[in-house]
Amino acid sequence: MILVIGEALIDLIENRYQAGAFNAVVGGANANVALALARRGTKHQFLGRISNDRFGKIIRDRLESNGVHLEHSIDATELTTLAVVSIDSHGVPNYSFYVNGTADWGWTPAELPSDVDLENMHATAIQFGCLTMAMAPGNAVIEEWAKAHYDQKSVTISHDINMRPALGFERDVERQRVERVNSFSHVIKASDEDIQWLYGLDEGADLDGIVNQWIGDTGRHVFVTRGGDGTSIYRPGGVRIDVPSRKINVVDTVGAGDTFCANMLGQLSDLDALGSDAFDRLTNLSDEAWREIVHTAGIAASITCERAGCEPPTKPELEDVLATL
Repeated sequence: MILVIGEALIDLIENRYQAGAFNAVVGGANANVALALARRGTKHQFLGRISNDRFGKIIRDRLESNGVHLEHSIDATELTTLAVVSIDSHGVPNYSFYVNGTADWGWTPAELPSDVDLENMHATAIQFGCLTMAMAPGNAVIEEWAKAHYDQKSVTISHDINMRPALGFERDVERQRVERVNSFSHVIKASDEDIQWLYGLDEGADLDGIVNQWIGDTGRHVFVTRGGDGTSIYRPGGVRIDVPSRKINVVDTVGAGDTFCANMLGQLSDLDALGSDAFDRLTNLSDEAWREIVHTAGIAASITCERAGCEPPTKPELEDVLATL
C-alpha cells in the first residue's frame, strides 16, 4: 500500500476564452497522485489536512467519488488553500497562491501515522513532495517523521520535487531544503525545469553532474522528466537511460508529473519493489525493467496531457493506448 501525504487544494482555473471567469477544480500535487493511483487500481491511502469549509467538501467529494481512500485524512478547521491558475497558449499552467494559514500546512506529530499505524496499513511506500515539503510549519514535522522511517529502512520514500517559484521562495533556501529531503529519499522525481531553477541554470544545461551528486554512493534512483523529450532515468554508478515520450497534441500539462509518479510507483508495487530495504529492491531491477516502467508511466502522463485538467487514465484506458504502440 502506498501512503500519499500532502496538499489537497482548489485550483481556480481561468477560462482561456473569458478573462476573469474561473472554474473551481480540485488540485494539489499529492492529491493528484492519490487520484491517479486510485484510477489505476493501486492500493493506497491519502493523508491530507482537508478543510471543513465548502471548498473542503468539494475536495472530499471529488476524491471519494474517484475511489481515493481518505480514512486517515485529517478534518481541518483552517480554510482551504487556493491556487489561481492561468493556462498559456502552449497548455502550460501558471500559478499564484493563497496559502497563509490554510489547512495544508498545519501538520502536528500527533496527526502522522505511528510505526504501528503504518504496519497495520501494510504501507510499503510514502510519497510526498511539492508544496507540502516547502511550506512551514508542517514541512519540518513531515521531514522528521519521514527521515525516521528512512533510517529504519522500513518503507520506500519517494520525493517529487515539483517546485513552485511563483510563491516567491528564495532559491538558495529551496536548494538546501530539496537536497536535505533528497538525502532521505530512495526515489526522486524532478522536471528539468525544477533543476534549472534550483541551480540557476540555463535551459538545456547538462544536469547529469547535479543528479549524480544526489545519488552519491547510495542505491538512490532519480527520474528527470523533460516534457516532449521524454524522461531520463539515473541509476547508481553513473548510469543514465533516456526514454522517449509519445508525440501528442497537448491540451494542458496539469497533473502530468503527478500521473507519472503514481504510475511509476504503481508498477513498482506490482513488482514487489517497494518496502523495507528499498535500495536493494530498486537496484535489483534491471535496466530493461526500469525502461519499461518509465515508458508506461510516461504514456500515462501523456494521456493526462491530452485532457483538460488533471484527469489521469484508468488502467484499462492506459492499456488500450499501450496496445496501439
